[in-house]
Amino acid sequence: MMPQKTSIQGAVTGYVEQTAPVLFFVLSRTGEIMSANQYAKNLTGLSMTGHRFSDVIVDFSNEFDLAAAAQDPSIEQMLTIGVHKGPPQTFYFSFEPCGGQILAFGRQDTEELEAMRKEILSLNREQGSLMRQLHKTNARLIQKEKALKQSLSDLKAAQTRLVESEKMASLGRLVAGFAHEINTPIGIALTASSSIVDASQQIEQMLLQEEVEEDDLISTLETIRDASRLVFSNLNRSADLVGSFKRTSMDQSVEELSVYSLNDTIEDVLTSMKMTIKQSSIKAVFDSHETIDLYGNPGDIFQVISNLFENSVRHGFDNGTLEGLISIEIRKENENIQIHYSDTGKGLPPEVAERIFEPFYTTVRARGGMGLGMYICHNIVTGRLKGTIECSSNEGKGTTFLLTFPVTKEAVHEADTIKK
Repeated sequence: MMPQKTSIQGAVTGYVEQTAPVLFFVLSRTGEIMSANQYAKNLTGLSMTGHRFSDVIVDFSNEFDLAAAAQDPSIEQMLTIGVHKGPPQTFYFSFEPCGGQILAFGRQDTEELEAMRKEILSLNREQGSLMRQLHKTNARLIQKEKALKQSLSDLKAAQTRLVESEKMASLGRLVAGFAHEINTPIGIALTASSSIVDASQQIEQMLLQEEVEEDDLISTLETIRDASRLVFSNLNRSADLVGSFKRTSMDQSVEELSVYSLNDTIEDVLTSMKMTIKQSSIKAVFDSHETIDLYGNPGDIFQVISNLFENSVRHGFDNGTLEGLISIEIRKENENIQIHYSDTGKGLPPEVAERIFEPFYTTVRARGGMGLGMYICHNIVTGRLKGTIECSSNEGKGTTFLLTFPVTKEAVHEADTIKK
């Protein structure tokens, strides 16, 4: 009974190693012996290395043709084999082409030889079928990989568009807040200007009279003076708001590097965010231990701080319905800038804090949250500023963000050069 094999290579290895009276040769197309089983080596007394099949057989007629024999494996060839110790022995051989080689099977028992040959050929066909199936599967996997790469590319493009959309939405909220904020000083200045016009008309009427009461004239002049002060102070306030808006809107819409004050940028954020907390009991304080000038795009800092601020108001203080404090501190430590941002709001559960910087992660999707604010912060700090942003929070005790980013030597040199 022949050993059962699971592959053509396994079958070949088995027959090469076994010592049963079976001759097995792996031949080249031209008759060189490439390998043989141990029984063949023992029988012929040859190591087989460097020998040809014609060295093994005893062919007195010189009529054996290996190529012709391999053309029809069903025809058995009766060949005499030279024996090392003893007379020559006759074996029935069949020759089976296999790839670029020829498998030679020789047995004195033709039935066992045929069974061995059929087993190896069956395994060879099975292996061919498996290889074809493998090629088909591989082709399908390649197609799926291409489809997945395209889907990933489309997803990244959509994500980029959403991020840009969120940035523009942030700029839109800034414009709305600015319009509402500047409305008050402009309205006061307009009312005061109207008072000045009325007082001027009163003085004209007094001058047309033959006699003018000194008290009336003084009172009217005081009205003009007070109204003029109101106009001046509120127009100054409007000019400050316009300047702040120009800086922040340009910073967010134009990718232009310049020397800027970190202190002023954060002050601009708080100015633009006043409208957000105007009707609430939230207070915002900014504590700067020193004046820090940077070279870069101030819009990056503005975007990050404003996103953190909006996040605190929306999530930490329930859209401004809770009382609390937002504090911002900045300091320079060696070659690093640190921005310590904290609020005294509701805080975050651990599972939310762990995922806060993931894109599209939000706990208020039903109320219109997109989950991009903190993702944009993380991208700006780690990408554009080459720094880190860390979040720590305890439920009921508020949330803290620590931003750390380096001040490169090139940026310092550029800032010093421009300031000179």
